[in-house]
Amino acid sequence: MKKILIIILIFSFNINAQNDPRAEKLLSKVSNKIDLAESYKIDFKYTLENKLEGINQDANGTVTIQGDNYLLNFMGITQICDSNNVYSIVPENEEVIISSIEEEEEQTIKPSKLLNFYREGYLILWDKLQSDYENKVQFVKLIPSDSNSDIDYLLLGINISNNNISKLIEIGKNKTKTILNVNSIVFDPAIEKDIFIFDENNYTDYYIEKL
Repeated sequence: MKKILIIILIFSFNINAQNDPRAEKLLSKVSNKIDLAESYKIDFKYTLENKLEGINQDANGTVTIQGDNYLLNFMGITQICDSNNVYSIVPENEEVIISSIEEEEEQTIKPSKLLNFYREGYLILWDKLQSDYENKVQFVKLIPSDSNSDIDYLLLGINISNNNISKLIEIGKNKTKTILNVNSIVFDPAIEKDIFIFDENNYTDYYIEKL
């Protein structure tokens, strides 16, 4: 009887759960600003934590994004996406791994969707307001609509003075926490025309694997 009651309560919550209008309004401001830019460059710090497994790692990185194209430099690896394929260049191993963009869809949040992933697939709730030195950051809680997701929830922090995303916290169902601190965002930076092109001639000494 108790199990049946719990199932009914969960089912009722899923039916009645609605997006918070305050959160929707704030995210609309963020989206409007992003949509005005043709490209952007993000400087970030990534942190991975799992206290149960004793994991605590962090690393800095940069990503330049234009549409579905991106150039990511992170943890000694360069990743180039040209809208069709993703080229992962690993100097330490002298190898290049080429995968289709469809395979990249399986990632939690693709680099090219870093600033707009929240637009679908989540229940949107209003969360805490945090003062960070001179800035005030309003957090929005995002709960995946897909009950099979490995993500329990996300917290998206937005600087309310300029409507820029400043932090993304992902809590996994396995209690792993990933934190993305956005150090800076440059909208419409100067981009070299060949920045999203992988030239195999530059890696003649590398082992190239196509998945």
